Amino acid sequence: MPDRLDEKWLIEEGAAQALVDVLNRQYGKNYRIVRHTDRPDVVIENQADGKRLGVEVTHLFYDSEEARYVFGRSDDQDHSPEYIEEYVRRLNILLQQKSEKAKGYSHEYPLALLIRVVSPLFHMCDFDAYASNIVVPPSDFKIIWLLFYNFIERRWTLLERLR
Repeated sequence: MPDRLDEKWLIEEGAAQALVDVLNRQYGKNYRIVRHTDRPDVVIENQADGKRLGVEVTHLFYDSEEARYVFGRSDDQDHSPEYIEEYVRRLNILLQQKSEKAKGYSHEYPLALLIRVVSPLFHMCDFDAYASNIVVPPSDFKIIWLLFYNFIERRWTLLERLR
């Protein structure tokens, strides 16, 4: 099993690379990851104009058991029922936590928050249906994205912008 710091780095890098791929496909841009740091997690650059964006990467889980299962630390198949309302509540908590954390960042370029939604049960349309319940607090994040897995294409391709 990889070292937890290496694992964290790989997970962040994977999410950031998925974001870069989506941006390049959807907007015809030529983004690339230029640096993997701590605050923010990665810096991406539009190679056409040199503009950079600091991206804080995080993941939305239903609960700690789901996180352990997704990362291969639990074999428990008997997970209790999940409800979209609880996911939205956890999303709101995560948005608040990350907004507070971003206040301490020193950055020379705009900041974005990328939230990879790892739920195998709920998808972009479910979150869209509850959009009025999602609370995006004031923060230093110019952009906030939710990244969803596309089960048809079998890759992370669905990007929803909250801000």
